[in-house]
Amino acid sequence: MTVQADPLIARTLSDLKRRKVFRVAGAYGVVAWLLIEVTSVVLPALRLPEWTVTAVVICALAGFPVTLLLAWLFDLTSEGVVRTRPVAEGAAEVRRVARRGIDFVVIGVLLVIIAYLLFHQGSSMSRPMIGQSIAVLPFVDLSESGDNEYFSDGISEELLNSLVGIEGLRVAARTSSFAFKGRQEDVRVIGEKLNVGTVLEGSVRRAGDQVRIAAQLVDVRDGFPIWSETYSRRLDDIFAIQGEIARSIAEALKLELTGQRSAGQQGGPTGSIEAYDLYLLGRHHWHRRTPESLRRALDMFQQAVERDPEFALAHTGMADTYLLLDGYGDLSTEEAVAWAEPSVTRALALDADLAEAHASLGLLRLNQGDGVSAERALRRAIELNPNSSMAHMWLGLVLDGTTGPLDSTEEFRRAYQLDPLHPVVNQNLVRAYASVGRLEDAQQLLLAMTETDPVNPAVFPGLARLNRSYGRLDQAVQWALRGTREPSPAGSQLELALALLELGDMQRAEEVLDTAERNTPGKIDVAWARVQLYLAAGQIDELGYLGDSLVDDDASGKHEAAIRVLKGLAAILSGDPRRGVDDLQVGLEKVEGYGMDMPDGIGWRLVLAYGYGLLGKEALARESLTMALERTREARLSGWAIPRLAAWEAVALNMAGRSREAYDSLDAAVASGWRGYGTIRYFPPAADLFAAPGAQVAVAQVKGDLARMAANIAGLDAGQAKTSGRIPGG
Repeated sequence: MTVQADPLIARTLSDLKRRKVFRVAGAYGVVAWLLIEVTSVVLPALRLPEWTVTAVVICALAGFPVTLLLAWLFDLTSEGVVRTRPVAEGAAEVRRVARRGIDFVVIGVLLVIIAYLLFHQGSSMSRPMIGQSIAVLPFVDLSESGDNEYFSDGISEELLNSLVGIEGLRVAARTSSFAFKGRQEDVRVIGEKLNVGTVLEGSVRRAGDQVRIAAQLVDVRDGFPIWSETYSRRLDDIFAIQGEIARSIAEALKLELTGQRSAGQQGGPTGSIEAYDLYLLGRHHWHRRTPESLRRALDMFQQAVERDPEFALAHTGMADTYLLLDGYGDLSTEEAVAWAEPSVTRALALDADLAEAHASLGLLRLNQGDGVSAERALRRAIELNPNSSMAHMWLGLVLDGTTGPLDSTEEFRRAYQLDPLHPVVNQNLVRAYASVGRLEDAQQLLLAMTETDPVNPAVFPGLARLNRSYGRLDQAVQWALRGTREPSPAGSQLELALALLELGDMQRAEEVLDTAERNTPGKIDVAWARVQLYLAAGQIDELGYLGDSLVDDDASGKHEAAIRVLKGLAAILSGDPRRGVDDLQVGLEKVEGYGMDMPDGIGWRLVLAYGYGLLGKEALARESLTMALERTREARLSGWAIPRLAAWEAVALNMAGRSREAYDSLDAAVASGWRGYGTIRYFPPAADLFAAPGAQVAVAQVKGDLARMAANIAGLDAGQAKTSGRIPGG
């Protein structure tokens, strides 16, 4: 059967062809497309506003229906432009249909324009414009003596802080920018790695009380300078120079300085050039983060405060150094807090709107275990300086222990966007990704760290820990073995021991753990590993001896809390609950104040419930068990998705007599990658669950996988490590 075309439509199409409407539409489309492509390249290069490109696109789209209308009405002939005559037959009807068709075309084009504008606006809001971002590279020291590197670095850092006052400008953090120090890297590569559109680079030449600063702003797209200037002034004009550079960059990028504090805007943070010089030298040593460099930094900050007691930044430098000496040096938490608090208080009294002072206050409160006050101070610091990667990272640490990994992951991600090459920021984001079940994202981030920092001592233990947490124990062993060949092997040795004992290789695990203990300055991680080793080996008596060997006379803060937890666990599991429950109860309360790994905390509460049960204190046992189940629910709501959470939940549900739910939870744990059967099988409540008929399928799968993975790594030693990951030299 043949379908006949509507005569009216056929005549309309014929008339459109006769009037050359289709030909004009095609030609217009080609020309408009070429125009848009050319202007999208040329106009930004001429530094014209971004809206000019949008205007060209809108004009091109709006001109399309007008061109169609003109093509319908007029013809270009040898006599010039003349009105097109319609064909006689059905001319009126054809004109009516054609006008309707053109109406539809016009409406369609207008809808396309609206959709484009909405999409363009949405995409502009969803991602930062790369042209409105900058990285400040460390300025080169050109002084004749060559000993003013700290000064040129400090000028770069202070310029970075001044640029924070430019509204709408995203500033890459110091650590990431300074990662390119001394490297002859193309600015286009730097821009790609730091996700910035411009780079500020320059040099500093200091001689006596004179300073010469050369600076240039470079577009990373083509490597050409946008702006450059050289300043030759007296040293006491240094803050004015910083302000001039910040204003020049704002003008070059067509942005505006805000009222936020910056050294250049308000005459500088101190009236003493000597104090400022000492402060820069202090920050130079502070960034090295070794016990020796921190002590040297503290001395510089103290001297700066002596030169100018009203120098607020120097007070924050002292506070930050004391607080870092808690983790990197030899101060206890209580000592660090006691020394840091007066400096923080003084800095805030001198400048209540100093972002660095509020960030220091947040870190101080975090070390004190006051999460509410820490969060309030850090959010104020971020309000004053949204580009503070450390404030975002420290806020992430606070949220880790309060609202959970979903919120902390967001803050760590923001810190990473600002400072993508900072090793501690990377490590915290990896841990957050692992906590919420984003295993592959965490692994890719760790692998990317090896490209920029191949000798980072945290990478290989991190990869081993990540794979161990998700039951890839053979991969964990191989990553840990790879790490034992690095200059700092202690962390990898500890992870190797833990992976081996989960695989059931107790002898090798203990040998490696002995080596790790000799290489590990802090003994808490080793002691926790020994608890797991003795529990996995069924050496219950050894747990009691281990608890007795833990000394807490000199311990304080987080260290003391961890020791109390370990002593309590060891005593209860070795059959001495009377002594253990008090230590564990107190230790848990302290540890939770500092923030803790939620799945492990649930497991410890189950040990506490078990201990109370042994003592016949049924009410306290039920209370602890109920709290463990409630914490499990809270953990899931806050984003925790690590496999051992489901495993501990299964044990808790079985202890509560909810066996069917316990089996389901155990199945979920195994499906998500949990293979930690070996380390808890001698914990009596877990042993009861594993012996139940409803758990046999899951237990059989775990045992089979453990045997397979043990065979995969049989015979490997530190010289034979190979991984399936992508790693240089692996």
